[in-house]
Amino acid sequence: MKLIGLDIGTSTICGLLLDAASGEIVSVVNRPNAGGLRGRPWESLQDPVAILGTAIQVVDGFLESHRDVRGIGVAGQMHGILYVDGDGRALGPLYTWQDGRGDLPGSAGGGGTEGAPSTAARLSEALGTRVSTGMGLVTHAWNAAQGQVPARAAAICTIMDFVGMTLAGARSPVMDATNAASLGGFDLAALDFRRKDIQRLGIDAALLPRVVRDYPALGDARAGVPVFAAAGDNQASFLGSVRDTRRAVSVNVGTSSQVSARADSPAPVPGMDVRPLPFGGWLAVGAGLCGGSAYELLRAFFEKTLRLFGGNQPVRMETMNAVTAEALEGAPLVVDTRFSGTREDPALRGGVTGIGTGNFTPEHLVVGVREGIASELLDFYARLPVARRMEITELVGSGNAIRRHDALRQVFERRLGLRMKVPAHREETSFGAALLAGVASGTFTDLAAAGALVRYEAER
Repeated sequence: MKLIGLDIGTSTICGLLLDAASGEIVSVVNRPNAGGLRGRPWESLQDPVAILGTAIQVVDGFLESHRDVRGIGVAGQMHGILYVDGDGRALGPLYTWQDGRGDLPGSAGGGGTEGAPSTAARLSEALGTRVSTGMGLVTHAWNAAQGQVPARAAAICTIMDFVGMTLAGARSPVMDATNAASLGGFDLAALDFRRKDIQRLGIDAALLPRVVRDYPALGDARAGVPVFAAAGDNQASFLGSVRDTRRAVSVNVGTSSQVSARADSPAPVPGMDVRPLPFGGWLAVGAGLCGGSAYELLRAFFEKTLRLFGGNQPVRMETMNAVTAEALEGAPLVVDTRFSGTREDPALRGGVTGIGTGNFTPEHLVVGVREGIASELLDFYARLPVARRMEITELVGSGNAIRRHDALRQVFERRLGLRMKVPAHREETSFGAALLAGVASGTFTDLAAAGALVRYEAER
């Protein structure tokens, strides 16, 4: 028996074919997300029809060569939205999670008055909970204020909802709570949008789709194989990386970074997002906007410095990784790597403190940036209740920065006192989507049985 997992990423569309009995990955297909569109400087737009075409090619390729597929799971980039008409066809672009219209001054009223509250700020105050630019509700509110909602719009949805709906031959989107919560204005206890509050803000809540639970099949099956409701990439990646959701903390460091751990309830955790988990439960997530890109920023700084003084050789990451804290003399540098701000404060910037005559060196800066990347995530983790942290006995790492930089991995190990496990597969999100399809189709009894298929590098 096989399962298909599809990850609609911002830069890549990944399809994975999983053997449900052995846990072996039969095939992986990675295609670039070529749907990028040009827009205004603060816009981040993609072509949903182009993305859909790539996704269909990937899925149909698997179905043509394998007749024993039991289910198709879809996950992808959260927060962003697109509009669809009454037949489920896309109207206009996908507004991605990176779209900046929600932070424009005065964007709520369209006047552009300098110093006037942005749409994100206005909605955060009115709803009594933080919503950020890039979140679908903020994007939709800005579009509505500017008269940019398509006239034939019947609903909004995420890109993975759109892909899943179309694969299944359905005509109207439904949204799993893991996606719906990412748009903003969501009631975690009721697992539905705060529709009355949203309507009172002058936002057409009728465009918000129906929220579903427990991953129902969507419409008709594709080639006889059911397509299930789509999941958020954060939750799918967590489930595709950890075996025991209760005992594990997950650290993902790619271009950005995240730390994720199961929460006991939807109660707020200061500074973290609490998100629904598939099939019940909650996930507390702390997200850094810079993450691994801070390390790349430092490498680029070193290369520019060399060029300034007549050098032209590249700076290798291997050389940076070889620098260890133990080999340094003098006090450490303290580097705040929040160079791109935070979700709470986009204007915040990083810094370097503790500079003295004995530690103003490239080596100290390398170690300081490495520690700073870890510190941002571990500061989030420390906000979890002590009782919850006491239950955690496993550290799972993923993302390109973790896989490529042993020195960064060792920072987390040292500071948490746990050995880091890294999944043997690199496609954590599509792997998780396949596991969700397995549970939804009855191939696995529950998520615990599905999680038993996760393998780590040392176990190969």
